[in-house]
Amino acid sequence: MTTDFCPWANRFVFWLREPVGWFVLATAASVVVGLYVAPIGWTLAASLASLIAVGMLWPAVAVHAAECSLGPYQQQVHEDEPCELQLAVRNRWPLPIWGLAIEGYLDRRQETVDEANVPTVALAFVRAMATSTYRISIRPEMRGRYPDGNAVLTCSFPFGIWTAKRKLKDVSPITVWPRVYPIAGQAAIAGSRAAESGEGQRRGRTGDFLGVREYRRGDSVRQVNWIATARSGDLVVTERSGPQCPTVLVIVDTAIDAANPDELADRVRVAASLLANLHQSSVPLRVHAGSPCLAVRRGREGFIQIMDRLADIPADGFAHSQLPDSLKATASLLISSNGRGEVLVCISDPSVNPRSTDRRAHRVICRNRDLSAQLLSFWGEVCDENLVA
Repeated sequence: MTTDFCPWANRFVFWLREPVGWFVLATAASVVVGLYVAPIGWTLAASLASLIAVGMLWPAVAVHAAECSLGPYQQQVHEDEPCELQLAVRNRWPLPIWGLAIEGYLDRRQETVDEANVPTVALAFVRAMATSTYRISIRPEMRGRYPDGNAVLTCSFPFGIWTAKRKLKDVSPITVWPRVYPIAGQAAIAGSRAAESGEGQRRGRTGDFLGVREYRRGDSVRQVNWIATARSGDLVVTERSGPQCPTVLVIVDTAIDAANPDELADRVRVAASLLANLHQSSVPLRVHAGSPCLAVRRGREGFIQIMDRLADIPADGFAHSQLPDSLKATASLLISSNGRGEVLVCISDPSVNPRSTDRRAHRVICRNRDLSAQLLSFWGEVCDENLVA
């Protein structure tokens, strides 16, 4: 039932894909019965013809009598986060409209093919000769820019034997960013220049004394100021300046032949989480994700740059994804997959002694385990958190 044994015949029987095609076939059979077998065939043919006429005319009139506009309250939203859409419907018909739906706006999902046809919005009832506004809450499942095609207004009421469609013209786009998981601590890639000598300043643990602050998850046990802690009764840490971080090149492998779409989706989520953590720590970044490198700006504008670039990665990846040839002299993170489909992060730090084993590190993110828990403790310094507790 799921195999097409005769693909050459599809152009002849395509009209049977809609239920109305089978009703037309049954009407023709009833006419043959009325001509050659019994008069009851004419009764059946008339009944079926009436049902076909109503089942096709009513949806067509309903679709053309309704004027719709659809748009989000927020232009950007992350995967699996609730977002609200505003739908305004004007019914110019003196009768109510039932069964209106909007397809092709935010329908892309990670589920099976059977669940991929669920419309973005479906209305049971629209009042006659009135303009109604609806506020709808949904959760996008896949990153991307929507609509990625033509959003259409559909109706198959009352019998569902034929679906009338009309292109929806008044549509506002929405960008779905990949999901970002929190990561405790910060990267150990530091560089050799002082923080005061240029951009990319960030706080560290080895420089001059800057002050004290409350303990935050991921702080090292060496940073705890025990005298200030004893005075206040709460954990207090010493804040110091740190060396300036070199520009880190983050490479996301988007090859289509390396993994299936689900593995690529997890790879992009890991990349989004690491990039958000590095960008929050004021680390200069360059991003290579299936296209020319992106120099990330600082602040909120840079975060939007990163998320937009990752959202532009197709669900099935790029057909041709070229990775940089040599990364030996560059601080970099390469995010790819191993043979088992697990996310593999290769960290390269050229400032480390070449004889040290920490110069190149590999971290494996298992797909069958909780992704958020693995990313929370991605950087090694979080281990000191247990000692502080």
